[in-house]
Amino acid sequence: MPNDLRGKVIVITGASSGIGAATAEACAAAGMTVVLAARRADRLEEVARRCRQAGAASGGQALVIPTDVRSDAQVEHLIDLTLEKTNRLDAVFANAGYGLCASVVRTSPQQLHEIFDTNFFGTVRLLRAAVPHLIARGGGHLLICASVVSKVGLPMYGAYSATKAAQDSLGSALRAELDAYPITVSTIYPIGTVTEFTKVVGEISHLPHARPNTPSRLAHSPEKVARAIVRCLRRPRPEVWPNRPVRFALAIAIAFPRLTAWAMRLIMRHRYQKTSTVV
Repeated sequence: MPNDLRGKVIVITGASSGIGAATAEACAAAGMTVVLAARRADRLEEVARRCRQAGAASGGQALVIPTDVRSDAQVEHLIDLTLEKTNRLDAVFANAGYGLCASVVRTSPQQLHEIFDTNFFGTVRLLRAAVPHLIARGGGHLLICASVVSKVGLPMYGAYSATKAAQDSLGSALRAELDAYPITVSTIYPIGTVTEFTKVVGEISHLPHARPNTPSRLAHSPEKVARAIVRCLRRPRPEVWPNRPVRFALAIAIAFPRLTAWAMRLIMRHRYQKTSTVV
């Protein structure tokens, strides 16, 4: 039987836009109480309003707790306040993160530290804060938003791909480590989504005309990813692939590394070589 999500509580980081916001609305529509965490409080309030509308018929609720996942204290406060306000915790979705378009050899150590601090260590902070409480209540669900680039690093997105590969490995290890409690660990592998991701990448990378790294005909909506996540909450599984054909394509890419290397060189040559330099 699928899990009944009504009345359950999920904490979502990076909930002010994109996949995080769409997942919050989908969870609220399923009857969950969603705890929205991100730095932009004004954006969180707007997402909370939409969540309350979506959850009106099912009893879904929304709580806003502005949080910077780069801070140990703020992430711990997020979990503590969630328990104080709702008296339970059933799931967390580590979704906060951003991208960077630049060659790794031209990326400063500070930039590398910053993207890992948000994407990877932000995930670690959330999971470490939540796990003791989930163990105490007899189990729960951890969800990690990785990416298809965790399997094959994209040219000019090496630092971002590395953070996603680290998240992927973290999920795989925790899946075994926490099985006895029992705590389910699910890793999400979206491809490019129609969100503000590319715009933010352009601003951070100082590329005002940054292009999406996924062709528009292949990109999917954040709502599609959100529906897949809700299905996973109802029927837990280790991995969530909103685009299944991409999963099989990546299996081929991993099995034939020379073919993959050729394809990555082709991407570099046609998309970046005329406008970007490595050194």
